[in-house]
Amino acid sequence: MSKNSTSALIAALFSLSFGAAAQAAESVALDLNALPTTPNANKHASVLATYHLPATDIATLNPGIDLGDAAVAAKNGYSNRSIPGIGSALVPIPGKPDEFYMMTDRGVNFDNVNGAGKVFGKNFPLPNFTPAIVHVKLVQGSIEVIKAIPLVDSLGKPVTGLSNNKDDETAYLNNSSSALPFNPAGLDTEALQLLPDGSFLVSEEYGPSVAVVSAKGEVLVRYVPIGKAYPGVKYPVKAILPAIYKERRSNRGFENISVTPDGKTAYATLQSPMGNAKDKDYEKSRLIRVLRLDISQPTDAKVSGMFVLLQNDKSAYPETDKQKDLKFSDAVAFEQDKLLFLERANKKFKLVVADLSAASNVLDNPHATTLIMEKEAESLDKLGIKAATMREVFDSRDVFFQIDTDKLEGLALLNSSVVAISNDNDFGVGENTTAYPSKVWVLRLGKSVTTP
Repeated sequence: MSKNSTSALIAALFSLSFGAAAQAAESVALDLNALPTTPNANKHASVLATYHLPATDIATLNPGIDLGDAAVAAKNGYSNRSIPGIGSALVPIPGKPDEFYMMTDRGVNFDNVNGAGKVFGKNFPLPNFTPAIVHVKLVQGSIEVIKAIPLVDSLGKPVTGLSNNKDDETAYLNNSSSALPFNPAGLDTEALQLLPDGSFLVSEEYGPSVAVVSAKGEVLVRYVPIGKAYPGVKYPVKAILPAIYKERRSNRGFENISVTPDGKTAYATLQSPMGNAKDKDYEKSRLIRVLRLDISQPTDAKVSGMFVLLQNDKSAYPETDKQKDLKFSDAVAFEQDKLLFLERANKKFKLVVADLSAASNVLDNPHATTLIMEKEAESLDKLGIKAATMREVFDSRDVFFQIDTDKLEGLALLNSSVVAISNDNDFGVGENTTAYPSKVWVLRLGKSVTTP
């Protein structure tokens, strides 16, 4: 038997055993009040349960907002309104083990393609849709929507998910329409955390920026990079983030936000390295910047640090061709300077712990105002910079994890040995060619997050 045949046979055998266990977990009634508190004894991870969002009209996520005529949306390429996406974030609600806050991203969108097959921006068949925080309950394999909280400005007007300016992707209704107007107030929401006072911290990709949002969905303040302007926006905007963040790659902003257990510190981490991925100086860069914010007073936050860490090399993802395809999709700060990241690429994802305790704070380092760190990512010692140390605690291939998509974007740490993850299902359009719903998986790890 050839080496390839042997590998295929072993993979099939493992897939049968672990895959069957994963599928069986679809119907298991998991008591979220009594989760295991230690890793699996065999040091392998397992899927404890899976939950999915049943057919739900997208209007449920935008109560009181006119999303327009369904027939018009169908002509614009959005015909099935019952597969909304709420998995861009996943946050446990204290004292309610089976309840979580989830979140949509900017809404229904997919590539605008001309007759020659070239992509020009994004189609938004429901331009009035506004990002929403969604209170849910996990029950008997289903995700039950308790309440949706659309994001609004100081006047109560929906912020929408439309592009802010020419630095973002141009928005259209369909492949043959004229461009839609930019909306400086629009948010491409991607991550969420709950603050001690009941308000929320939200990060998004356009700015990239971080926003404080009230329990009712009002944007109380949006923190943006120095030098970026948002004319006419009807909510407070403060330009306090380092100007270099304007250099984030297109659609690769703050995909995650994490808050320390005391609720006083936040970390906003870029999804990908900065620097043009087509430029040879940056195409193989693995360097990611982590921005630290003092949020003791959430609406008067201060930048208190910047750190760097290195993603895995693309070789850790056998079906990934380019380094730029690796992404950090969510993070949880489980100690003051330790973060658990969800790193993903093609057909595989990992959970890795980043320890910032001995990493260099480069906030006032002159190199931090340029992209030289991204360029010299493999030899940071030349710059006198120490990156965070990294430790892997989970690889999805460990259980031959059965998923519908590579787009896993929500992460919740339920205890040191159990996590929950959620997917971005693109509202049933774009990359979602099989109409899979929003899902949540609960995983028991083979290694502890907190103990090396």
